[in-house]
Amino acid sequence: MITDSVPRGAAERRQHEASDAAPHLDLPPAAQLRLLTTELGEALASAERPAVCKAGLHLLTFLAHAYEVPPPGLTVLGSRPKKVYEGSSYELWGDYTFATQLIRVWMRTAVLGKVTSFRGLLNTLLHEFCHHLDVKRFGWPSTSHTRGFYGRVDDLYHLALATPVESRKPLVWIKTRNAWRIDWTKLRAPK
Repeated sequence: MITDSVPRGAAERRQHEASDAAPHLDLPPAAQLRLLTTELGEALASAERPAVCKAGLHLLTFLAHAYEVPPPGLTVLGSRPKKVYEGSSYELWGDYTFATQLIRVWMRTAVLGKVTSFRGLLNTLLHEFCHHLDVKRFGWPSTSHTRGFYGRVDDLYHLALATPVESRKPLVWIKTRNAWRIDWTKLRAPK
């Protein structure tokens, strides 16, 4: 994971800094979130898009209610789009459209068309929901990938999976020129 570069415009920079400074959310009730997360996992195991969409909408509606924002729409699509750039490739797992408040997620891998991992889909859904929160709850006209943004996604993800606090590792960042990237060696190292 890498953050977006700090914008040059003053207003955009202030918004980016505000997002970066807010790595945590007040979290919703854990028990209900975990039930809905289990429902999503069962739906994904069925490999049926309508079931995944229904379970995903239940999860998003719960989160939207908890954060007092309108629920976003959800479309679940088949195989992820894949783009190749000079020998490296990129797969789109999900996106959020500001104008329509619609989240799209892809539930199958790009090359083999296999059902994606449950944790990958959950993380993507929560990531896109956090974009929705940035716009609807915080009132930011755009939504940057900041350290704070990734921290908010991480909090929801671990709450949804019931990760014990003692098993969680904090996100460790390395400064690059005008952005930050995760130091995976610190996250994967034994405690």
